[in-house]
Amino acid sequence: MILLGVWVRLSDGKLAHAGDLACGDPDSQGRYESEFEYAEGWLAHPSAFDLDPESLRLANGRARHRGSNLHPPLGVFEDALPDDWGRRLLVFDRRLARGAQSEAHLLRELGADGLGALAFAERGEPAPRRSPAAAMHLGELLEAAERFEAGKLEDRVRLRKLLEAGSTPGGARPKALVDSDDGAWIAKFPSRNRDGRFDVVGLEAAAMALARRAGLAVPDTRLVEFGRRRALLVRRFDLAPAGGRRHMVSLKTLCKERPGVHVLAYGELATAVRKHSSAPRQDVAMLFRHMAFNAAIGNTDDHLKNFWMLHVEHGWRLAPAIDLVPDVGERREHAVAFLYGHTTPSRSDLAAIAKAWGVKGADEIVDDVLRAARGFPQEATRCGVPGENVVEIARDTERRIEKMRAA
Repeated sequence: MILLGVWVRLSDGKLAHAGDLACGDPDSQGRYESEFEYAEGWLAHPSAFDLDPESLRLANGRARHRGSNLHPPLGVFEDALPDDWGRRLLVFDRRLARGAQSEAHLLRELGADGLGALAFAERGEPAPRRSPAAAMHLGELLEAAERFEAGKLEDRVRLRKLLEAGSTPGGARPKALVDSDDGAWIAKFPSRNRDGRFDVVGLEAAAMALARRAGLAVPDTRLVEFGRRRALLVRRFDLAPAGGRRHMVSLKTLCKERPGVHVLAYGELATAVRKHSSAPRQDVAMLFRHMAFNAAIGNTDDHLKNFWMLHVEHGWRLAPAIDLVPDVGERREHAVAFLYGHTTPSRSDLAAIAKAWGVKGADEIVDDVLRAARGFPQEATRCGVPGENVVEIARDTERRIEKMRAA
């Protein structure tokens, strides 16, 4: 069994002990029992909040919240872990290479270095062990990520830099945390294993710029070039102005999605946002705008860990939109359904969704989105996307836009 103290880094930078997470030893199938209990000090803390407002309510006091693995009701702790890329780096680290690799062991290894406000330690206060890379080392990190994906990273100095900067961000593609004079960023690199023939870095930069034009809240982005290669910098939104952190919980967790049991439709996301947001009308309308943009641009990788809520001063708010990429996997179907299906919705479908959600001005929102999405060829070209990629993706987005314009 492994017992971890769960800590929260508050918006002022101070740490508070929120509770304790116990995880049993995994069986041969990797299954284990887990349990979380809030600490008395957190229940009495003036800044305390629910770590998960759906499943881990402070109102339940010191009740023991039991689960299997880090599935609901304990999904918020799985949220704290990186996905495929970061987990591969954590496991590669020598501290895990010869031992257990369950989520609890990965959380122990992650410690205080993850995104968001949660930190973990077996004893005492967790302290950061890794640090973001300086922006001047981006080229080295990009090269190290390429070699790591290829299984050819022998340089221990570059490996250590990659392990420190790249093992904490979420997502499946290579990335690293980077600090510069003008803030903290997530650097997103090309993937030799996932990108295929597409310039995904350039396509994501274009999609993020179009999303801003469409009225979505998106983080600042910046393309940085290193000869023929480049990275996309995305400003971190989990950092509080006073030097602390903002707590994050995914819509996967709020919707209690389990492995093999997937959320069926965007309407379930809207229900969760309406239930927990401190400004539900604005956030549900923004989710509608985000949904329409995903449909227009062909962002079919719209799974629930690409939607987050942040705990801010006055409660929970929908987080900025991230991971916006056209359909480079040629899936055609979205991960989440719109009304009755997973393909591009029509104008009447969107009107029916807006009515069900209570969204005002839906026609204007859809017009904003379609107007922005029509600028894809120009924006992608401005972002240096190769012409053949621009032509292929533009053909797909135009097909989607025409369907969304139809009655």
